[in-house]
Amino acid sequence: MCRPDLSLLPIPEALQLLTTWLAPQLPPKIMHANEKASDAEIAAVALLQPLHKQMYFSRWWALIKTNFCPHLPSLTQATIRLSRLVPTLEDMSVKVEDLDFVVIDSQPLPVCRSKRASRCTFPEATFGYGTQGSVYGFKLHAWSTLNGKLVQYAIRPANEHDLTAGYFMNKKWVEYGAPKIIGDKAYQDGVNLTPPKKNEITPDPRWKREYSSARKIIETVFSSLTRAGIRFSQLKTHITLRLRVSLAVMAHNMRFINP
Repeated sequence: MCRPDLSLLPIPEALQLLTTWLAPQLPPKIMHANEKASDAEIAAVALLQPLHKQMYFSRWWALIKTNFCPHLPSLTQATIRLSRLVPTLEDMSVKVEDLDFVVIDSQPLPVCRSKRASRCTFPEATFGYGTQGSVYGFKLHAWSTLNGKLVQYAIRPANEHDLTAGYFMNKKWVEYGAPKIIGDKAYQDGVNLTPPKKNEITPDPRWKREYSSARKIIETVFSSLTRAGIRFSQLKTHITLRLRVSLAVMAHNMRFINP
């Protein structure tokens, strides 16, 4: 049995369920006298944002604070407290498990529009290219199971080749049970399972037609993340980018988590 779709529940009920689920997984924190909301409750509000496909966190926070939870802290305080939780939220968003197959792919994470890149001061952002043209920012590389669950992801520079990022993610290959990796032609290295190129003299005999259908699964996953606002480009720091990605990934994987 999977957890019910929290986006369909009344917001107070969904917040209560998420807060109860998050509380034992977050690090303990001393509550100060002027703090009325726990870290679990703040994280629950933030996690509901991608579940409800809301783009602007400031507007979402104001909506929840005004209509449901007046005891919540200010937007600034909430952002500071969420930033401190980013490493924990990243660990919670994906889990290591023993797998036979995974599908790998990437999607751009722009931090601003390309024409504004010369004025952008986002640290570590670079120019890169993908199937949709140029992007200024980063790329999200991810492993997906054959049923659409994300089990590993990495945020890498936009100008880094997909194959190089794939090698970076392979550091945990043994931890995941040494699965076979299905990818597109950008990941072709003789080890990954990739479709043959048009001018290839000797196609990889391991490639099967059904792998093409399996590869489309992660494209569906990325579409879900995009609808959750993962590519919305009004960001200023790397920590806020990591926060947005971890919450979007966790929201996507909620359907696979038992209550």
